[in-house]
Amino acid sequence: NEYKSYLRMAVVFESSICDEVRRKFEALADNTKYYEADLERLKIDDVYVSRFLTHQKEDEADATKYTNKDKDEAAKMIDSVFTWRKQQGIRELDYSNTQDEKLKCLFFRNKDNEGNGILWMEVKPYIKAHREEYQKYLMWLVENREGESESSQITCVLALSDVGVTESDVEFIKFFINLFMYYTPDTMKRIVIHNMHWLLNGVWKMVSVLLSEGAKKRVIFAKNTEIYNTLPKESVVAACGGPDSYWGIPRK
Repeated sequence: NEYKSYLRMAVVFESSICDEVRRKFEALADNTKYYEADLERLKIDDVYVSRFLTHQKEDEADATKYTNKDKDEAAKMIDSVFTWRKQQGIRELDYSNTQDEKLKCLFFRNKDNEGNGILWMEVKPYIKAHREEYQKYLMWLVENREGESESSQITCVLALSDVGVTESDVEFIKFFINLFMYYTPDTMKRIVIHNMHWLLNGVWKMVSVLLSEGAKKRVIFAKNTEIYNTLPKESVVAACGGPDSYWGIPRK
């Protein structure tokens, strides 16, 4: 076979295929725009290269079927991602010792049914005025998550209980979606939107246009205990009514 099964249902292509993607990237690369460490990872990590290739597929069922166009698009995405990472200063971000309480509404905790980490966002305590800091923190969280070196995937959960239109931030949601659509290859396993009030339907329509058709299939809307149909009950945190009593930012 030209591919083999890998950790958490990832697809890893044979080195010869990964090398072809690398050559296509090198043909258009401008190394002055990238981190040297990113280029080094690309040279040795077939799992990472494979993520760029599988990202081109709308349907996970087709992830093992690739074309020359897919390989061309994967090479272009590597250039785009590497350029963006350097522009955003990804490798300079460090929140490992942050004492900033407001950022704790974003956190990784527990695993989904496939063993992927779950990224939670408690939207209620989010503060629009600090959007840029949340964006940086989100980038750092995803970059430094457990399993990132193995190119693990993520389940994202937006906890929207008691959140109205005035508390929503369209620009941050756009950033959130674009991060996974364009800058973290084949990382988003699914997005669970929990207890979204109907008043937010208009907001969702505005941001959902950013999602590809394949990505839209990975969005799950859940009310109350319906979240247990998607995630292990014991993994669900307090913000979504689960048995795990953990709060990023405790409700007053």
